[in-house]
Amino acid sequence: MNHVTKTQVGDSEIFVLNDGNTTFETNTFTSTSANEIKALLEKAGQSSIKTSFNAFLIRSGNEITLVDSGAGELFGSIAGNLNNALNEIGISRSDITKLIATHMHPDHIGGMIDSNGNRYFDNAELILSIKEHSFWSDTKNFIDHPEQQEHALKVLHAYSDRLILCKSNADLGRGLSSIDLPGHTAGHIGVRVSSNSSQFIIAGDIVHAQHLQFINPNIGVTFDQDYDMAKNSRLKMLNILSSEEIPFSGGHLLSPGVATVRRDRTKYILNVGTP
Repeated sequence: MNHVTKTQVGDSEIFVLNDGNTTFETNTFTSTSANEIKALLEKAGQSSIKTSFNAFLIRSGNEITLVDSGAGELFGSIAGNLNNALNEIGISRSDITKLIATHMHPDHIGGMIDSNGNRYFDNAELILSIKEHSFWSDTKNFIDHPEQQEHALKVLHAYSDRLILCKSNADLGRGLSSIDLPGHTAGHIGVRVSSNSSQFIIAGDIVHAQHLQFINPNIGVTFDQDYDMAKNSRLKMLNILSSEEIPFSGGHLLSPGVATVRRDRTKYILNVGTP
């Protein structure tokens, strides 16, 4: 099975690595009705709400960066294909020198440590936003559900001596920069890749179901910490992508995982593949 889509951005190579796939139930989505979801799916020729789990590898010169890591062993058989994807492109975990976490949900950081809590990418430093680090480090935010914090704390501990916290809209080096997209989580970010005159954006989790949330960007997910803030970040990112005509991917974009988007009044039309 092919787990990889490659795209060229100037002198940089970007690989969308498919870690797995699943479907969502209707009640995963907020600020919409079951009837509207059914109508949107029918219009798209879909019978279920499909989603993917994606990670991203960026090769720029001799530096290899991994953005997110998939779910590792946390989600069982529906995910955990990151190693297969890396093998397809001839990359070993020791080749990766920089990890970037768009946020600390388990399907994005699950593959950063092994089942014993040990660092999986021995030569990598871990970059995440200051706000994201602050939220997941504070036990007061998880008084009612301490289990939701456990894996994030294990990852932070494993990379404690290799941890780099970035400020808002930060330069991450080698043509990479962060884009603040709060709401899904407190410090959720996207990553902009710039090389020569070309750009590409890894938009994080602004969209979880492409057959629903481009047509109606007001649709949120129960995983959003703050619905209104997440919606505003989604609209901000979609406006950037459509107005600047930048190819992009996201944590849950379906295969091949590379697209452009154009605005049509209040909705956005997805064009799969690079222009």
